[in-house]
Amino acid sequence: MTRVLLYSPANLNVVDGSSIWVQSVAETLHVGPEVEVVLPLRAPVRRDVITGLLERLPRVELLEPARASRWRSPYGLGIADALDLIERLDRHRPFDAIVLRSFELCLAAVERPRLRDRLWSCYVLEPERGIDDPTYLAEMARIAGGSRYLVAQSEEMRALTEWAVPAARGRTILLPPAIPAAPAHRADPDRIVRRLIYTGKFHPFYQVDRLVEVFGQLRGALPELEFHVVGDKIHRPKDDAAYAPSVERALTGTPGLVWHGAIPRDEVEALVARGGVALSLWDYRHGSRMNDLVISTKVLDYASVGVPVVLNRTAAQETMLGADYPLFVRRADEALPLLRRLFTDPALYRAAAEATFAGSRAFTYPAVFGRLEPFLAGPGPRADAALLDRAKLPGAAWNVGLLGRPAGPDGRSAARDLASALEARDERYRLVAFEPPGDDLASWLRCVGPVIVAPDDPVAAEAVRAAGSRPIALTDPAAAVAAILGGRT
Repeated sequence: MTRVLLYSPANLNVVDGSSIWVQSVAETLHVGPEVEVVLPLRAPVRRDVITGLLERLPRVELLEPARASRWRSPYGLGIADALDLIERLDRHRPFDAIVLRSFELCLAAVERPRLRDRLWSCYVLEPERGIDDPTYLAEMARIAGGSRYLVAQSEEMRALTEWAVPAARGRTILLPPAIPAAPAHRADPDRIVRRLIYTGKFHPFYQVDRLVEVFGQLRGALPELEFHVVGDKIHRPKDDAAYAPSVERALTGTPGLVWHGAIPRDEVEALVARGGVALSLWDYRHGSRMNDLVISTKVLDYASVGVPVVLNRTAAQETMLGADYPLFVRRADEALPLLRRLFTDPALYRAAAEATFAGSRAFTYPAVFGRLEPFLAGPGPRADAALLDRAKLPGAAWNVGLLGRPAGPDGRSAARDLASALEARDERYRLVAFEPPGDDLASWLRCVGPVIVAPDDPVAAEAVRAAGSRPIALTDPAAAVAAILGGRT
């Protein structure tokens, strides 16, 4: 058995993105039939909206604070308390991986020598922090140096982490939020359901007040339209005492708006699967642009059952749904005319519904576990190959990588001949050199398509093979050009 300790300071009595993340990671790890998960809870269970789903998993053990430690405070485990508990559990029966989330927790954890060699530090690059702060970057480097892996939730966030923190290169892996392998029910893409849907917390960044206004404007022409809202975590800004009462009035006093409060994730799935159009619109006055690099849990939940989603165009959401997804908007004001069209255009409704469902398939529990499993198996060739196996950037196929240093005048001449021959075929081709293979090799491989290696550089050739590519030898430029052209579709 592979034993995994999973801990986050999220309070699982509260339904928000952080608590749903804990549940989804536990479900993802549970896909492995030989994986056991031990999950200490920050606070005693007061309602089972999250923990009830976890208790159904036979190889996930939940530990309440009063049962797991000598600590008895009703407010939740502190950082030191949590790490003391993890070390006691580890001494009793060692873990193969210790998966922790939150910057402060991971920063403290790397000071515990017992944990360092198995520590997976998750999501320590936080949108709320300033990436240009040298103190923060130095602390990030300490976390990277003391962790077995850093864990990012998207390819875009991994790239930013490795750019900002050189110590993270070659040890940052992906673990996005995840969804069930198949929904219990899927929305019918051919039946337009005149319903708006929002799930999640109520914070100015998510523009729930603006969504309610949009709903009211739509309802003038569509009196049967409903707005179903899930969640009960209302932000209370210190500088805006009126925000929370205003949201509460909108949720309880808007005709046609149905507020479900906090319900378990499987019930959310059933609710959304009845159909409608889901909403996820951001107001950057109240949140960092770094959010463009994260994968929204709520969007995954909408997409998992195949409903159309109106959402901001971001790097991560384009990766998930495709740049041509028809319901991207730049700002909330664009949502109203798009929704008016969507509720009367069956072809648009169906195209968006099919696109969200298709995009969600890469984020199912089995799909995410499959990408994670090589790292659970311990250091070795599979883990090394998985670290190099990354999605290519747009246009990478036109960049021909040259890995390693061509030896002598003949080698350099062959490289020049190759570049000239490719340019003669198509001016979009470029020869992009990288040498010697270093700790940012994985990032470089994302930028190139075919890879040419010097014939006398076996290390470079093996690196390309580890990334799942076939190295092309730089011996005969004409043969190399033929191999490159033969690989294009």
